[in-house]
Amino acid sequence: MNESSLKVRRMGIFGNPMKSELPPAVELIAEICGERGVSITASADLEGALGKSIPVLSNEELVKAVDVVIAFGGDGTMLRAARVLGQTGVPLLGINLGSLGYLTDVPLGELKQAVLALIAGDYHLDTRSRVYCNVMRDGKLFATTNALNDLVVNMGPLPRALDMELIMDGDSLGPFLGDGVIFSTPTGSTAYNLSAGGPICHSAVPCLLVSPICPHSLGMRPLIVSHDTTVELLLHETGEGAVLTADGQHTHVLENGDRLKFREADHEVNLVKFAHSTFYRVMRHKLQWGGPSRRGRASS
Repeated sequence: MNESSLKVRRMGIFGNPMKSELPPAVELIAEICGERGVSITASADLEGALGKSIPVLSNEELVKAVDVVIAFGGDGTMLRAARVLGQTGVPLLGINLGSLGYLTDVPLGELKQAVLALIAGDYHLDTRSRVYCNVMRDGKLFATTNALNDLVVNMGPLPRALDMELIMDGDSLGPFLGDGVIFSTPTGSTAYNLSAGGPICHSAVPCLLVSPICPHSLGMRPLIVSHDTTVELLLHETGEGAVLTADGQHTHVLENGDRLKFREADHEVNLVKFAHSTFYRVMRHKLQWGGPSRRGRASS
């Protein structure tokens, strides 16, 4: 879903301090903002990578003090930034310093144009859903977590198949063996879900994707279910212990008998997008769709 934008007067900077491209990029933003009366503040994580002229705040203070956060790095940086933003709704713009970058779809070469567009309010907000999970153990709540891309249940330290059971709105799909299950948002459909053979899903579709990882059954296939479906995973046997991982970054160790309940989260992430940044354009460029035609030209 797209929402209207506001002119930006306070910018926050989040990023990977190991990226050599970061300091000159932030200097460019500071120059542009200084000429237009826009303040710029960086995450304290970047204090050692930036000059002393850029003020820093803790992540918690930063998201309260800015109108938008600009994240420099790859998709991993964007996922960390989204976690920092939590339920604040502060818009997030990704500048790609990584290799692929589905979420950070603005290349570094377009940084100046992007910052000028932000200041002018010439952008829109693309609202992305998250997936939420609570883990029940012995009838009690053991853990909760959420993710912008995906929540993944897979094998622990030993490569032993898990004995699991998927339950949709109270109906069991039957027990099965496999390496795990990916519970993905449409945004995360191009991440682990895609590599595991799951479908690509437009980011605006209100759904969850459930993709078994290497199931020991030809009948257990990836599913797309409505966003209001009650999705449960019952772990009958985990061997040395399965793990639940949120966006490849935060992990909970699971045990036999754990019951995991997945649903669309109540809070969303607002991504900054520009007129030329459409879903299909990103897919075409990132996945290199298309090729030479009989007319001797490729799509632009």
